[in-house]
Amino acid sequence: MNLIAILLMTVSVLTVLSGFTVLLGAQKGKRAPVVPYFLTTIAAAVWGISMALFIDTQPSDMTRATTCLIVMYISTLADIAMLYWYVGWKKKSTWLVMGVVILATIWLSISLAVDPSRMFAEISLSSKGNSVTYANTLYFLAYVLLCTAVIVGFIVTTWIEMRKEHHKRARRGLQVLFYGLLIAGTLGIIFDFIVPYFGNYSLIWIGPLASSLAIILHYYAILRYRLIVLSSSWLKTLSYAVLMSLGAMAYMVIFFIIFTALFKIPNPSASIVVLNFIMIVIVLLLVPVINEASAYVRSLIMVGQVDIAYIVKKLNRLATQNVNLNELADFLADHLHFDYIGFIVDGRLYGSKPLPISADELDEIGMLEAAEGGIWQKIDGKNKKLFERLNLKAVAELRNAKGRSFGQILVGKPVGKMSFERKDLIQLEMIVNLVASVIDSEKHLKA
Repeated sequence: MNLIAILLMTVSVLTVLSGFTVLLGAQKGKRAPVVPYFLTTIAAAVWGISMALFIDTQPSDMTRATTCLIVMYISTLADIAMLYWYVGWKKKSTWLVMGVVILATIWLSISLAVDPSRMFAEISLSSKGNSVTYANTLYFLAYVLLCTAVIVGFIVTTWIEMRKEHHKRARRGLQVLFYGLLIAGTLGIIFDFIVPYFGNYSLIWIGPLASSLAIILHYYAILRYRLIVLSSSWLKTLSYAVLMSLGAMAYMVIFFIIFTALFKIPNPSASIVVLNFIMIVIVLLLVPVINEASAYVRSLIMVGQVDIAYIVKKLNRLATQNVNLNELADFLADHLHFDYIGFIVDGRLYGSKPLPISADELDEIGMLEAAEGGIWQKIDGKNKKLFERLNLKAVAELRNAKGRSFGQILVGKPVGKMSFERKDLIQLEMIVNLVASVIDSEKHLKA
């Protein structure tokens, strides 16, 4: 099986999986368009798979080639009809037009199944590539006109629905669908009818591939803009697999184009295809690790600013685990970019590094007056000299969910700065509160 056939088969499977996920994951109030969407994915998948089987048919198997062609052109009609139903399901006029389209689709499908010569003047099978010569008949003209009219119909309908939609998320989802259908519809008309009619059938696969990709991109928009909410964890996993596989398919298409352009070989060998597919799968599986590593490094080296998102994500993860307070202090010192971070909890000090402080001095810090209008405690008098000796710049209360103080956090000098600015305290306040909840949950776990 050549690379194009593999791509068509794979994208077709991904298309059905996207429809299956939407069918199972749609909320009760948003199930009306789910059925036509699911039927669209099935029709698009049948179109792509029958195309792949035709491309891969051996010259001696004319019966299989004819059957694949009949299924391919019938599924094309079904795909565009279901797309029109999906994008226009809210309008009553769509249902009337759909009745006409379905009747025309049934008539054309039966006519093609009974007599394929109405559509195909010649079917050519060879090792250089399988092709078809269209018949100059009224049937072919009716088929092309119906397909073109429906394609224009669902593109225009999507544009109208997009302009009428006031909800921001829904409008963005429709924008993705509109541009996807516009591109796929245009490519389908050009490479499935116009170019083959003038003798070049080698690019016929662009139509079903573009259609399936447009559907999968719309599926991404459904997830991205919360048009449906997937509550089940396995549906989320399936969605992740579909989108990652789509990335792999995009890589394989780019690889095929570059390989063909550089080496002038129609199809790379099976070993090259398999090797490239394995490599892209490995890269995609490593994406979460790469993202985590890059976020860690970025947070660590950005001394002039704090990556709040990364720190919050890390603290939320720590909240479900047994926390080592010394390691937590060391993490905060590194990523908040302070010379020292320490916690005073139950009369004990946990810090990012050893601090030369006596038990009496620790008690002295613990007896500081409660903060007024925030979490930061005032340092003055005798305490100010102690903080200067220890090179500490601020101290804040750690409070539990009920607002009661159960400890303190000590903050050293900012790395790369001469002084401690007020904006540093404001930026830290959210982090301190989250740290307090992590430490408080740890105390309860030990209790």
